[in-house]
Amino acid sequence: AQRFTEVRHPVPLLSLSNAFDDEEFLAWHTRAANLLETGGFDMVCELKYDGLAVALTYEDGVFVRGATRGNGVVGEDVTLNLRTVRSIPLRILAGNAPSRFEVRGEVFFPRSEFARFNEERLARGLETYANPRNTAAGSLRQLDPRITAERPLDIFIYGLGYSEWDAPDNQWDTLDYLGSLGFKTNPNNALVGTPEEVADYYRGWLERVEGLDYACDGAVIKVNRFDYQRDLGVVGREPRWAI
Repeated sequence: AQRFTEVRHPVPLLSLSNAFDDEEFLAWHTRAANLLETGGFDMVCELKYDGLAVALTYEDGVFVRGATRGNGVVGEDVTLNLRTVRSIPLRILAGNAPSRFEVRGEVFFPRSEFARFNEERLARGLETYANPRNTAAGSLRQLDPRITAERPLDIFIYGLGYSEWDAPDNQWDTLDYLGSLGFKTNPNNALVGTPEEVADYYRGWLERVEGLDYACDGAVIKVNRFDYQRDLGVVGREPRWAI
């Protein structure tokens, strides 16, 4: 049987630890502040998309490889399928892009398109799909990229994996920079300075989440400064700088 080739990620795609209430989030914040020996630090709030994590590698401005997250260390090469996702730039026009870099993002199946997709399948007498997330994952793992191309997948880029170049020194400016290169970032990201603002962000989206055109199952909070992220490090397979 045909299989996808394996790709080893130069920088592992880590999983995140969870906080299920304000108390657990505050405990995380306090722990990070103590380790950094600082009273406070900026954080970036991002919506947590329910899709499929991928790593996209660019060389000399050209998209050369796309891989699934897999187990975080080794994923599957799904480059041909990702080339059919219209919001993934195949070329970066800007001259100020690093010669080699990798971005990370989440591929998802828009809710509105999903309903239409199922209607078309019904009309053709085919079985319908249960939810957008599994359909996005299944679409990316089609051995025939033409099938993937028929599906309206989309992506949000949420970070830089690595870059052979001095990228910005924090997450917020990095997202801004990646947006300037033509990557699709989420307009609902927010830069905040206090745990209270994080709680407001979370509650605000809890009320509005159904209005989004993609499945969302929480918020990801990251320490903004990369030097702070390095200082906090990783425990097991989970970074101490994000939750």
